[in-house]
Amino acid sequence: MANLSIREAVKYYQVSRPTLTKALKSGKLSGTQDGQGKWSIDPSELARVYRSRTDTSDASEKFFTGQSATILATQNTSGPTELEALRAQLVEVELRAVKAETRADAAELLAKERAERIEDLRRMLPSPETSKKRRWWQRR
Repeated sequence: MANLSIREAVKYYQVSRPTLTKALKSGKLSGTQDGQGKWSIDPSELARVYRSRTDTSDASEKFFTGQSATILATQNTSGPTELEALRAQLVEVELRAVKAETRADAAELLAKERAERIEDLRRMLPSPETSKKRRWWQRR
């Protein structure tokens, strides 16, 4: 399988050019650099570090010589106990979100009822008497 240039890697993997360059220079990603400064990266090395795009168009399949791009991507797998713990945490977070929405709805309803009650009380109040403005030198 042919090695990829940085431009091709950017096209087929969800990563930007500066990120790839930084990873190559730091050693996170291995690749070879020719005399002109152009990088050549093995697709399996890219798949080890980055996820391939989910779009498996005909062009990408032809580029990878018949192999699907998703086959090259590695998948982080965790143990079943960790997965179950994460699912339990997700259920707990979703439950908290539902409770928070319920409380928010109740608070909104309460605020609306209080606003209506305040408006009713304002209507019950006698209207303020409009008194003549007296000037400071006029006293009664």
